[in-house]
Amino acid sequence: MMGDEARDRDAADQGVDSLIPPLPDLSASEAAAAAPVAGHGPTTDTVTVQAQSRRNWNRVIGGFAASLVVLTGVGFAVATINERVALTPQAAALAAVQGAADAASATVAVAVAGGGIATAHWSDEGADLVLVAQRVSATEPRETLAVWVLRDGDPVEAGTLDIDPAGAATLVLDDWRPAETVIITLERADDMADRPLGDTVAQIPTD
Repeated sequence: MMGDEARDRDAADQGVDSLIPPLPDLSASEAAAAAPVAGHGPTTDTVTVQAQSRRNWNRVIGGFAASLVVLTGVGFAVATINERVALTPQAAALAAVQGAADAASATVAVAVAGGGIATAHWSDEGADLVLVAQRVSATEPRETLAVWVLRDGDPVEAGTLDIDPAGAATLVLDDWRPAETVIITLERADDMADRPLGDTVAQIPTD
């Protein structure tokens, strides 16, 4: 019985082997060419994806930088506009005179208790003059600093300097003419006349 079973298994094995075709004989070179080669780096697809990613990132960085420049310019423009809108009429007039092509100025001491200075800024082309007082001590309650211009030898009233707590004041002389001298006098506040009666504390020629 055992011999019969062994013969049956050998026959079955031979029948299965007969169904599998034999492998072809390959030369050494063909076998080497057919052997798989282990990879040593990224595939072409990987390199392409990495290059595209770098290009996309560079575009993002470039776009961000351009946006930052635009936003900076817009912010500067808005700040400039706000600054101009916030200017007082006196500050705006002073900025206009100082920005003129023929802008000129002269500074003198103010002969009052505590001292101080007065600076005249003018432009002959625009026929504008702005008088700026700095570090001037406040006058007595009954006193005021009156401003005049000498026109053909006669003083013409141009206004008063209202000194603030910081000792500063700005006056725009709307009726000033080129080459006229500016005079500051200390007058009685309750007895202002159409000509100076008090002491002259500053005189600024503009010729």
